[in-house]
Amino acid sequence: MTFCSKIFAVAGLVSLSTMASASPLSDYNLILFGDLNTNSNVKVYGKALIGGDLKSSGEFGSHLTDSSFNATNNVEVLGSVTSPNLTIQNGYLGYGETKSIGNLNCNEGGLPQNSCVRELDDVGAVTDKLDGFYDALSAESDFYRDFTQVGSVSGTTMSYSGFATDLVVFNIAGSDLFANNANWQLNFGNAGKVVINVSGSVLSNPGSVNLSGNGFTSSTYSNILWNFYDATSLNLGNGWKGNVLALDADVKIMNDIDGSLAAKSYTGSGQIHHYYWDYTPPTEEVPESGSLVLLLSGLGLLGLTRLRRRS
Repeated sequence: MTFCSKIFAVAGLVSLSTMASASPLSDYNLILFGDLNTNSNVKVYGKALIGGDLKSSGEFGSHLTDSSFNATNNVEVLGSVTSPNLTIQNGYLGYGETKSIGNLNCNEGGLPQNSCVRELDDVGAVTDKLDGFYDALSAESDFYRDFTQVGSVSGTTMSYSGFATDLVVFNIAGSDLFANNANWQLNFGNAGKVVINVSGSVLSNPGSVNLSGNGFTSSTYSNILWNFYDATSLNLGNGWKGNVLALDADVKIMNDIDGSLAAKSYTGSGQIHHYYWDYTPPTEEVPESGSLVLLLSGLGLLGLTRLRRRS
């Protein structure tokens, strides 16, 4: 191989890094590593995996209308199920320990009533899956936290005007995000996906913070991920726009989340809507075009040096 060929081979290796698996949030609408515990009805549009107990009235799988979801466990609960009123719209709920259900509605066509809740066939396999989800989402959270394509935050506006077409991130303190009377605007330019990294361990919406400004619409919810990487307690207030990654947080909300949720536990009410986060992060970050040019320039100078030495 000639020296020039080696240069372009190295460039190819840098720009075409090996891709990781898609995020678990591309398939699951709700992932909890502890309990789902609410005093009112909760509605989860898609698939759910709950590592602790389900203690709530609720409706699951309301938008799993494809026949591929028939006869499968679309809700998996490793602990016990305690519910006065439970509806499974499609497929089954599988549980690992005990169940106590008052009124059960099984709405998949052809399923007899009271037949859509059953014991898990292999608790160990579901446990391993949940553990794998935690590891994958932890690595994903770290990747976003360290990402270098960064937008700017000015007042209550997050804006990016660079050349990225894949992913861009914003970094913000939780105290700024949840400042009184904040009405956030979002512009992520030509990027297809945006992650908002939020610092802070104990975070709460005072009730006056909202995401009704530019950039937060039903057409963008799937493209937005909030990465609460430090949070242990997170109160989202009266509603939230975009997917939420808060692996070690007890999450509370009193209205809907327009996106999927991965958290330690969930308390509150409302609906979790099926806007999935389907970004697949590379195993190593791809340099910007400018970095690639510098790399090639450096290799080119190295080549010239070698040629001069030979002559």
